[in-house]
Amino acid sequence: MPHRRHEHGDSGRPRLPAQTTSNLMYSKANTDMVSYEDLLIAQYLEELRKAKGEMKKTKDVPSSPYVQKLPHSDYGYLTKRRPASATSSSRPPSGHHSYKPKIDAKFIADPSMWDPATPRSSVHRKGRPESAPVRQRSGRSRPLSGTSNISWLYGRRGYSAMRPASAFTGRRIKSQYKKQPTTIRVTAFKNGSRENFIRVAAPTVKIFLEMCTDKLGLPFAARRIFLEDGIEVTDPRDIPVDGEVFVSTGENYKDPYKNIKRNMIISQGAKWTLSGVLIPEDGHIRTKTSKMSKRMKALTEKRRIRIIVYRNGMSTEPVEVVADLTKLDEFLVACTGKLDLRSHAKIVYDWEGNEITHLTQTPVLDDCLQPGGTAILGPVWISIGESFSATATLHYIRSIKQVLTDRLKDAERYKTEINYAMQGQKETISITAILSMSEEELYTTYELAEKEISQLKSTLSSLKSKIAAIEEVKIKEETEGANYRMSHIQEFSFDHKLVGRKGLRLKVYENGFYGEGHQFFFNIADALKGTGSDKSGRERQLQRLLDDLSNNRVFSNPVNPKLTPVARRIFDQYGNEIKDILKLEYDQEIWVSFGEPFISPFMFCLQATFDRAKGYDLGDANGVSREANLESLDNFKSHHDFDTHVGFPTDSYEKVKDPIVIQHIKDDLIPMSELSQAGHYIQAKKDKGIVLYPEAAITQKVKKDKTMWPMEAQVWVISKRGYIYSKGMPSLCLAVSDTRVEFNISEKEGTSSGFVINMQKATSGNIYQQWKFNPDATISNQAHPDLVITYTGHKMGDEEAYTAIEGVSPGVRVYLVLMDKLTSRKEAGFQRFALKQERFDNLGQWKFNDATNQEWNKQAYSWPVREDGALNEDYDWPMEGYIIPNAPPLHKSSGKNNNLSGMTPLRLMCLKNGEQDFRKAIPVVGPNLTNMVKDLRSEKGEKGQQKSGQEAQPEDEEVSHGKEELELVMFLDHCTSLLDMPFAARRLFDQHGNEHFSLARLKRDDIVYVSCGEAWSDPKLTKAEQQRRFLLSQLSQDVAKIRQYCALRNPENYVLEVEGNLVPGNRVIVNQQWQSGMDEQDDDDDKFDTKSRSSKASKAQSKASKTRSSKAGSEVGSHVTDDELRTSLEFGGLSAHEIAHERSEKRLNQLKWPWERLVNVDNGNLDDDPEANKYTDREMYERYKPAPTPKISRDTLQRFVFEDGYIACQSNRNIVLGVQEKEGRISQVTVVKRRPDDINQRFVMRENGEIRSKHGQRTVLTVSLPANEPFSEDEEGRTLTYSGCAVTIQQRKTNMYGKSHQRWHYDAETGHIRAFKTDRYDKEITAANKADVCTYSIAQQTEIDQPGYVAEVPMATPTDRQHIKEIRVCTSCARAMRGRYKLQKIRENTEFSCAMGEAKKLKLQQIGSFRVLNGKVDLSEHEAELTLENWEDTLTKLREETSVRTIAKEISVAKTPITMKIMAYKNGEGRLHQGRLICGSSIEGILGQCTYKLAMANAAQKIFTEDGTMVLEIDDLKDWAINNYTSLMADQLQRIMADGQEGKGEEEENNEEEKGKTSQNRQPETVKEESEEDEDEIKIITLRTKIQSGINYTYTKLSDHNFQLGSDRHVVFEVRACNDAHIALMEEDSDEKDKKMYEVVIGTNNNAKSAIRNKKEGVNRSEYDGRILDGGSFKKFLITWEEGVISLYREMNEEWQTVMSWKDPSPFNINYIGVSTSILASGVWKIECPDVRKETAGTWRRRGPGQSE
Repeated sequence: MPHRRHEHGDSGRPRLPAQTTSNLMYSKANTDMVSYEDLLIAQYLEELRKAKGEMKKTKDVPSSPYVQKLPHSDYGYLTKRRPASATSSSRPPSGHHSYKPKIDAKFIADPSMWDPATPRSSVHRKGRPESAPVRQRSGRSRPLSGTSNISWLYGRRGYSAMRPASAFTGRRIKSQYKKQPTTIRVTAFKNGSRENFIRVAAPTVKIFLEMCTDKLGLPFAARRIFLEDGIEVTDPRDIPVDGEVFVSTGENYKDPYKNIKRNMIISQGAKWTLSGVLIPEDGHIRTKTSKMSKRMKALTEKRRIRIIVYRNGMSTEPVEVVADLTKLDEFLVACTGKLDLRSHAKIVYDWEGNEITHLTQTPVLDDCLQPGGTAILGPVWISIGESFSATATLHYIRSIKQVLTDRLKDAERYKTEINYAMQGQKETISITAILSMSEEELYTTYELAEKEISQLKSTLSSLKSKIAAIEEVKIKEETEGANYRMSHIQEFSFDHKLVGRKGLRLKVYENGFYGEGHQFFFNIADALKGTGSDKSGRERQLQRLLDDLSNNRVFSNPVNPKLTPVARRIFDQYGNEIKDILKLEYDQEIWVSFGEPFISPFMFCLQATFDRAKGYDLGDANGVSREANLESLDNFKSHHDFDTHVGFPTDSYEKVKDPIVIQHIKDDLIPMSELSQAGHYIQAKKDKGIVLYPEAAITQKVKKDKTMWPMEAQVWVISKRGYIYSKGMPSLCLAVSDTRVEFNISEKEGTSSGFVINMQKATSGNIYQQWKFNPDATISNQAHPDLVITYTGHKMGDEEAYTAIEGVSPGVRVYLVLMDKLTSRKEAGFQRFALKQERFDNLGQWKFNDATNQEWNKQAYSWPVREDGALNEDYDWPMEGYIIPNAPPLHKSSGKNNNLSGMTPLRLMCLKNGEQDFRKAIPVVGPNLTNMVKDLRSEKGEKGQQKSGQEAQPEDEEVSHGKEELELVMFLDHCTSLLDMPFAARRLFDQHGNEHFSLARLKRDDIVYVSCGEAWSDPKLTKAEQQRRFLLSQLSQDVAKIRQYCALRNPENYVLEVEGNLVPGNRVIVNQQWQSGMDEQDDDDDKFDTKSRSSKASKAQSKASKTRSSKAGSEVGSHVTDDELRTSLEFGGLSAHEIAHERSEKRLNQLKWPWERLVNVDNGNLDDDPEANKYTDREMYERYKPAPTPKISRDTLQRFVFEDGYIACQSNRNIVLGVQEKEGRISQVTVVKRRPDDINQRFVMRENGEIRSKHGQRTVLTVSLPANEPFSEDEEGRTLTYSGCAVTIQQRKTNMYGKSHQRWHYDAETGHIRAFKTDRYDKEITAANKADVCTYSIAQQTEIDQPGYVAEVPMATPTDRQHIKEIRVCTSCARAMRGRYKLQKIRENTEFSCAMGEAKKLKLQQIGSFRVLNGKVDLSEHEAELTLENWEDTLTKLREETSVRTIAKEISVAKTPITMKIMAYKNGEGRLHQGRLICGSSIEGILGQCTYKLAMANAAQKIFTEDGTMVLEIDDLKDWAINNYTSLMADQLQRIMADGQEGKGEEEENNEEEKGKTSQNRQPETVKEESEEDEDEIKIITLRTKIQSGINYTYTKLSDHNFQLGSDRHVVFEVRACNDAHIALMEEDSDEKDKKMYEVVIGTNNNAKSAIRNKKEGVNRSEYDGRILDGGSFKKFLITWEEGVISLYREMNEEWQTVMSWKDPSPFNINYIGVSTSILASGVWKIECPDVRKETAGTWRRRGPGQSE
């Protein structure tokens, strides 16, 4: 080709050098070894020479072996350019015909032929190819091959200056061919890509570039052309015809194969290691030298730095500012813009708050905090003038410190792991990258880790020092508050002309309310404009404030905005009216009135206040002044830290010597705040200088506040003797002083006189401190019985309204005085008081008051005395509470009717149902619904009360009905607690037995009877008949619960079903799985369910209920039976004849075939369509009548499919299960249309059977249990079932058992979603919780995970009534305990057994789910039906009994079920086959299980024991098992004893000689004693002590039973008792309290403690905690007394163990012994007589207590 060639293009692809040999043919003489490349070249040249003559015809040149077609190339033509290998370099010099071939060294077979001096990489000039030699005509003439068959056509220029000739004939080409235009025809690509290309033909380069711009869709104009090897061409003649070019818009050439080559290098050279893939260096992208912009160069040349900047007071949102260190002003301007400051930045602070005046002072971040690259300075904080905020800086430093601490931990861990690797402990290494490191890399990395740890520690140390330096600044900032930050702002005085008058910010409340107030801002400067300072001016200023309050809609009317109230008056918190706005303070609370007087929103009470009293010794006189408590008294936690003094303590006077100070005290302090030196004070024990003056003041009542000192200063304690103590300081009490004063309590009363009431030191028998509480809510003193306590009206803190009273010291404030009774009714309230008890442990004490005024009950006030003046013993004495002044009258005046609109609470005398003794009637007051009725009437648009003289309008029927129902429910709720009903009160009867559903027809103090749901029991009946009916009612309810449990305990074949039709909105229920023929049966049943029958049934139900209630009391036992009620409900009030016809037709219809039932058998002329009779034109009706809705089979309604989280109906998958909007904890599940955006339609099916809603993971699909009373039949008499129960979404239960209604199973094949797919226990526990049955009757003592509660049951122990025992009970039993004990839900996943099943064993009161059958039924799997059948028969028999004793006996003698566990075999098989373990509590149940488990052909009938005994009762089986076990054990013991006797005889014979030797060495006295001891038996006295109650117990003296103490100092005895075994060691033969004795008490306090006393019922001198008595076995004890030491021992493992001991400093002789059991206990005693066995003491002395023999 004529254009230029380079050895290497831009892409870096190598070019093959041209052949330099002169011989075109391959010659073996040139070389011995050639490469494969040379062979290819030689073959190619040979083919060119042979095909030379044929080129004219075919014009086909053989393809070069170097032409490659890439796999992604989309063109199928060969390039017409000559290959690069076809060109040769310059010829060698002449004479050098023999030279070495220039080929690669890797192809040289013989290295000796390679000449390094002639490498191939030498530069050669490109010339003509050897395959086309030039003919040498005239020196530079081109050879024949120099012209190609196509070059003349395109007019290309050759290398010679001659005119070109023909390639075959040698003739010259005509000149006109040279003038033909050049056409560019190529395939063009975008630069750097081979994906998009175009075929372009253009005459010029300009047109070619324009076409490429348009067709290639370049973003800019095409400007440069590159060949495929990267050479840029500008001449169209250099562009090869039909070649490939790349067009760019001005950028350099981009190799399209560059990424492919790099990926090939990476894939071939990459290596897999444990730490990942290692990429070869050639595969990495070489970073190009970055070129900086002019701006960056300028920044670099100017030495600019990067600084981290924060806004002052912030530690977040930093910005980076590039600044010149020499230009601080420009830096501040940049900070102002980047931080978006509201003002210009002025000050720069460093870490420690130091101001930076030059940027060279900016701190530098440590190396470990630098992000990399250029260094960053800072951080600094920018201020607009305010002081440095240390809080934000501390937060920043602490966050950095936390980050560095975490990095330090990671670095130390990394260092440790590297150390493990260096030591070869690879198994302890958790960082996988370390495992692939070499040893050299490990050492290098270890050094780097140490360096990083050192840097981190150094940085952390510097951060700690910075924190310590900033802490002081932070404290200063917190102390000064806003003044610290705003210190740069000049402060102006209040009256400065630039400031003007300061406005007001008020907290505004409505009169009578105190809650969330409104903030109100008032401009005083505007209010003062145009007003004067006189009275009229102040009134105009006040009016402007009131107008602003009205116009600002602070108290706007939201119902009717046009009726905005107008503010008339304002008050402060003490009720003082504000008339001068200049007296208002900033943030003051005010109350706005609309014309009415002030209504206090607070409750005021009596409080004990304490102020500092300071005494001064002035030399010639002493003085005491009152000062405010400036110092905190929190260090004094209790009243024990103070002493009470009468008179100021003499050691607390401060001696003053300075004459000026003395004069100041005399002239200023004493006249203003002097206290009497003879008053009562309290002095701190630790600091005698702290003296407090107590005073009784009236203050606002607050809850217990820790800031109040003492905390209970407002609480007072009232004793029965009349003392009123302060609970916060019990040494002080209210008392009457001898100071008489005169004051004006009101204008009407004039001047009154009385005695000041203060606080004094409590002294016994002081009548001035004893008070009497009167029935009219007044308090009088024992010293002045005619005078009563009167409140002066002053309030503590209201200094403006306080009027000084003459006659008292200036420092004393008088709030209470003792004076005569006031005559004015209005002022009489100042003399009435009330006690408000709010202690948590005695809530409800107010119910014991005798107040007839309902205001007392509303406020929960108490009063210590009854209406007759006697103390009310029903209260918990001493009484404790708040003393409230201005109390309402205790009793209402009987002369006037109340103004309540017919809603006065009604008081009735209530009795339990059937109670005959009217004296047991308890007054119960109904609820006061006045406010509720007023609200309801206001909603209806009616007035709550008519004007006087007008007749009240009748109430709205809805309001009246709702009021009556609520009133009755609340009244019965009161009766439940006051009458101590066993269950919630539900029904109310009058004396005649008429049931009342409201209190409207009852009168005050009427006698009514309250029942828990049972029918009325006539009190005129005999007690026996009432008891009989009550017992039968209780038993029938228990049997009904068992019946319901049996009906629900094993639900089978229940599936999910859509109720009705596949219509959105229909409920989802559970029903029995559909079977063939069930639809037809349903159709037949639908014929009898008509609307008229349902309406008649509802009427009959109401009629029957009214009839039953009206007849309940008319006759004994006359009531509507359940059968009669069921009949009336079913047939809707038809006559007996019509009912008989209906039943006959229904019974006949059941006997017909299904197709027969579809035929109209009435033989009447009725139309098939009853709706057609409503239309006159039958033809038009038939034409346009609505199409009947096809009835869908239940099988279709029960099939679902679960896909994509939807539970869709199989027949219509657009209908899915959804959840209605949740109104409570339960949501109804319905079918809805599928919506992809509704998460309430998505569910998750869990493996444990739960179907959870995606809306809430704790909510699951749940079957709602049948809602009914605990009876096994519904209203229509059908047995209870789960059929038709709705499916809801409820909270998932976490217990293992009791949640079977939340367990499902989806069968994908059938489409059924089956309910109750769980085990038997789960179903039974669920049914038991629903049927209100105790789970102990099912699981017995087995502890299972079930829902339950922890009940705190007080134990009935007379000695310790506060003992509480926690028991675990099931849900059913917990329902029965509500209102009795404190219940707390048990922790989840706790296994337990209900304690009520073992109540007798645990000595608990039997309060379970059953009424009379607690612990007497077994409802396990095989015993439930038998138990139900047994008790139903028992109930039927007992209904015929007339004797109450017989009925009670039959119920009480019912035995607790005993569960027997046996191994059963078939009769005759013996133990040839494996037996079956069977558990049961009855013979019938065991036989039933045997039939099933032993696979018997017929039902099992008899049970035989191992020895052939036939068992008929479960007790017989139990007795046989006990006797069999006893006989087996006896035989075994006999064998053991026989073997022991034989061994003992042999041992005695073998050791006879040794025993003889031993007996010779013993002393003769000891041998004699032992022989006597062996010969004599121990004499034991057996006594039985009876139960004694109370503390006056007596002793049984052992001397009355021939017990002689003698000279022994001990007694050995055994006792069997539950508690309180007493032994008296007496000096005289008398057990009186005044006699000398030692009393040893064993097992007192319910066998929890033992003690030694110095006399009978004396003080415990020595105690022992522990249970050492046993009511079922004897325990052996030893009591010794020697030298005044009384000791008690007990026998443990044949050794004496010390229990307790006490030494009497003044002992006496013990001559008599007595024993006793007291406190409801009995015992059996065995006392060893010392006169027979005298060596007991000696043996004990030799062995010692606690030592073995």
